[in-house]
Amino acid sequence: HYLQITVPPDPVVRPNVQGMAVLTSATGQEGGGAVLMRESVREVNAEVQQQQEQQLEQQNSQTSPANSQTSSSPPPPPQPPQTYMVTVPPGISPGMQFAVEVEGQRMMVTCPANVQAGMNLRILPPQPPPTQSAPPNLPSGIGTSVDRPPPEQQRSTSLPPTHPPLMQMFEVVVPPGVMPNQSFSLLANGQRVLVTCPSNVRSGQKVRFQLPVSNPNDKTKDAPAVQLEYESIKDGWARTIRVTDMKFQWVRMNEDGEIDLKSVSRFDLQHSAYTRRLTFLEGNDPRMRTGTLSFGTANESSVESSVELHGKEVVGYAEIAAAHQGSYDEKAEWFQEICRERLRMKWNDGHLRILIRRQHLLHDSIEAVMSMSRTDLSKIWRFEFLGETGIDAGGLAREWFQLVTEEIFNPDMGLWLPSATNQMAMRINPASEISCPEDHLIYFRFLGRVMGKALFDGQLVTGHMVRHMYKHILGWPVMFEDLELPDEGYYNSLKSLLDLENVEDVCLDFTFTENALGENRVVELMEGGEDVSVTNDNLPEFMEANLNYHLMDRVKPQQTELLLGFYDIIPEPLLTIFDFQELELLMCGVPVIDIDDWMANTSYSGNFEQQGEKASTVQWFWEVIREEFDQETRARLLQFVTGSSGVPSRGFSVLQGNDGGIRQFSIHGIKKEHSLYPRSHTCFNRIDLPIYSSKDELREKLRVSIVSSATGFDME
Repeated sequence: HYLQITVPPDPVVRPNVQGMAVLTSATGQEGGGAVLMRESVREVNAEVQQQQEQQLEQQNSQTSPANSQTSSSPPPPPQPPQTYMVTVPPGISPGMQFAVEVEGQRMMVTCPANVQAGMNLRILPPQPPPTQSAPPNLPSGIGTSVDRPPPEQQRSTSLPPTHPPLMQMFEVVVPPGVMPNQSFSLLANGQRVLVTCPSNVRSGQKVRFQLPVSNPNDKTKDAPAVQLEYESIKDGWARTIRVTDMKFQWVRMNEDGEIDLKSVSRFDLQHSAYTRRLTFLEGNDPRMRTGTLSFGTANESSVESSVELHGKEVVGYAEIAAAHQGSYDEKAEWFQEICRERLRMKWNDGHLRILIRRQHLLHDSIEAVMSMSRTDLSKIWRFEFLGETGIDAGGLAREWFQLVTEEIFNPDMGLWLPSATNQMAMRINPASEISCPEDHLIYFRFLGRVMGKALFDGQLVTGHMVRHMYKHILGWPVMFEDLELPDEGYYNSLKSLLDLENVEDVCLDFTFTENALGENRVVELMEGGEDVSVTNDNLPEFMEANLNYHLMDRVKPQQTELLLGFYDIIPEPLLTIFDFQELELLMCGVPVIDIDDWMANTSYSGNFEQQGEKASTVQWFWEVIREEFDQETRARLLQFVTGSSGVPSRGFSVLQGNDGGIRQFSIHGIKKEHSLYPRSHTCFNRIDLPIYSSKDELREKLRVSIVSSATGFDME
């Protein structure tokens, strides 16, 4: 006797089921696979942008902490419900119902009597049931929506029960020199916090505020003492939590270790920084959002500190703040657990089988991934290569992510190019439109989705990117020095202008000459730039215009689609625990570095030219790397010196420099009078290593340099 069990087949993603979702241009320019936004969709987005502007105005008008006991600000007025524009599918007649998916919710819509198939219909989704109100003095409604199907039977299996967060009271003394309505920074529970001094409080007086805590044992009866810590962070950017609305915000610490909130009217090469601003908008196809990308000053950008799912908080500030204090391995494990246990749809709630022809790998993959909704991206994927007997227990998925990213990052595709300083770090090809004129933006949206899905599922991608791309993904501050890795020659030529007595002698204007496939094209860095000469007076603006163009505007359409695809699945607050070096390791993996090969292909110069590896400082350097550094720290050291954690497949013997030729890893000996800390020159794969008096001193200073390179702090 046999027991026969019939298992229903997995849903298969085929290109002829729904077809690829079309990209929508939010800039009014079509091309590269993106079409113009329909007028009805534009009207909906105009309402959304107006609401966002109103919320931003309310946020900026708050001058006292919302959860300070001295504050009595009234709650903000409720926002009007948001409407959405959908297209009636073919074959639907008045009175018939059809399914739509809006913000992750799948619902049935009845076609009105005066509407036919192909026409646009504006709908108002049902509002979610009211949730338990936030505790007193804590802003409610904070979070980032992550799309998932909302049926009640799925919530019980996919989401843990939510409870109001425990609150911990902090009492601090307003530091000397802080005026009413001015912000100051401090450490609370290991997290840097940005507090606004109430209008009726002066320096020397006490102010209280509350923060959520994740561990019940952390909630004590008395307000704990909070140490103001300015000494450890000087002259760099730090991420804080803003107690007015519980959002993360970047602040700059000055050379005295105090928060620097002065408005800078002119661009400053050493201190000015920008962060990307990504605004999400509705697209013509509900499966594919669109959006706009721009630069804004770093201290004006913010990001939510919690993640919401169907109106319920699934990851709170307290958890994110606690994860931020862990090691890289602990943070990576926490991130994967959150994605796996709270954000990924359960197998029984929906999974997908993706059929791929190996000889048409990229074409079939793009057809499948670009036909998915954002909800589909959070489902479990299983791959099948047609004509092959392999069953995907994880190995086929791992192979798929490797193969598609290898093909996309291949310079022969014309989408990416090696950076000028490191052949392992890829940069977006500004001329990708020439290589793939009809669909180059589709490739970047596809890659963004693949990279986000790989991170979500704990898979790895093949291509390493230049440093500022990881900063853009994280929303980290980008500074003038970030120009060096993509184009070290042009970066040095710009810096050399600072040494000229009269800049007008070189006869420059506000333009940049772009070379694509042997043809030169003049690009204006500002409106009417050809008619504006560069002078000593407007040199800061010329530097700023070059930063904006080379790190944003030059490849803005490609970067926009890449980021939109990435955040089709990844909630941004979860990434606030990582720095850009850790993100590269998380996406590309921690390399297994052969120390013997590294040493054998290292050259020595400066004060180490005579003794080489026999010098005491050099011996200590290799001993620390071999015996005390783990693989992660070794990879960070590579990032610090070469600009990437990637190692060529043939080892360190083929490491390239800025001229494209072989340039070995180099250790250059310097005196401590020149610098107390090791310094890097990524264009030459060189580290300047001071001559230290002990192994302990070398270890300490080397670790500080590696860590500080990810924060933008100066070390003097």
